[in-house]
Amino acid sequence: MKKHTDGEANRRRRGSVAVEAAIFLPLFIVGILTIGCLIRFASVEEGVAHAACDEAHRLAAQAAVNPWPPLAQPPGFAADVEARVVGESGGNIREAEVRPLCYRVPGAAHTDLIGFSTAYSMPLKIPHFFRDEIKGEETVLCRAFVGREDPGGAMPFSEMEDGEGGQTVWVFPRAGEKYHSENCRYIKNEPREVLLDKTIRRCYKPCALCRPDDARDGTLVYIFPKTGEAYHRGSCCAVKKYVIEIGEEEAKAQGYTPCSVCQGNG
Repeated sequence: MKKHTDGEANRRRRGSVAVEAAIFLPLFIVGILTIGCLIRFASVEEGVAHAACDEAHRLAAQAAVNPWPPLAQPPGFAADVEARVVGESGGNIREAEVRPLCYRVPGAAHTDLIGFSTAYSMPLKIPHFFRDEIKGEETVLCRAFVGREDPGGAMPFSEMEDGEGGQTVWVFPRAGEKYHSENCRYIKNEPREVLLDKTIRRCYKPCALCRPDDARDGTLVYIFPKTGEAYHRGSCCAVKKYVIEIGEEEAKAQGYTPCSVCQGNG
């Protein structure tokens, strides 16, 4: 009787082990495959970033001879980037799409910026109930290698000592014909254009209206340094007009004249 009881208990234990294995082994295998998939995606992401940066470097160098006018779409550039991203992925990228952001933006503090995003999707090779691919996007922002015109020649040493040529002023690039000092009442409470970075993220929170949470470092955003606590997209309803910081001589060269209130002086 005891042998029969022990044998039955052993069979129950073996059955319990088999049931647990049937439940947890698939989950363990899926977990291992998921980790491998994430490692593969990280490698793909790095490859896309490298290809996008390399192509941006090439485009910035070509801009030195000005083959295309500002704000134009360089012919064939998007197709070249997309083909390179897919071709260098080793079959890990299903499709890629270049979304141009800007090409040699004129008349701003960050003149001649080149920026674009490369969106891509990597197919999943493991069973998944929710999606069959992982999407990613890499954004590149750089300045065209066009130098800077200086028809007046080198600045005399006396002017360098005087320091007036280096004075900073503020202008409205979308509206307005005047340049202002930083403390002028016309710009005191206006938003300012800045590049998003760790400092901006630390000092300001994303706007609850335009939700720029997914904006990448290097993106142009807008802040209210005197009165606001959030950073905004350019399309946000809170940003109707904004100010940028440029040199006084550059402001004059672009046709701006001194503000009647502050005279453009601090």
